[in-house]
Amino acid sequence: MAIEKKTIEDLVAKFTEGTDMFLVSLSISPANVIVVEMDADTSVDIDTCVDLSNFIESNLDRDKEDFELTVMSVSLSEPFKVRRQYEKNKGKMVTVTTAARKYLGELLDVTDESVTVRHKDIVKVPPKNKKKEMEFETVIPFADIQKTECVIQFKNKII
Repeated sequence: MAIEKKTIEDLVAKFTEGTDMFLVSLSISPANVIVVEMDADTSVDIDTCVDLSNFIESNLDRDKEDFELTVMSVSLSEPFKVRRQYEKNKGKMVTVTTAARKYLGELLDVTDESVTVRHKDIVKVPPKNKKKEMEFETVIPFADIQKTECVIQFKNKII
């Protein structure tokens, strides 16, 4: 018998109640290999992952169902998976990829339908069509977003 996803979601919700932590992804294979990926508005350290793992394990019965459990924090280099990650990263540099183009800029706003990114582009300016760098704020619907990633910066170098 497989462990229900809702059971794990409820345990994670109980553990994170009153904290700034949130569930990013949860997968359970047919063989009961459970992978829980967490994030927080501040950070999720290894001790917190261990505590959550112990909490989940203590609320499941291995005699009824054997399982393998992995609890981890989200990697900085992973694309965003849930809306709350957008909220957490407002004011930070991100890349937002759509089918039409890739935007590199500051994540300014998040709504239920879209994100707003402040970015720079080089455009031709009349009358002589001289190239000039200009700043734009673009609203991008969630439906158009293929991938969003946080930009890691070290002393003004973007990775």
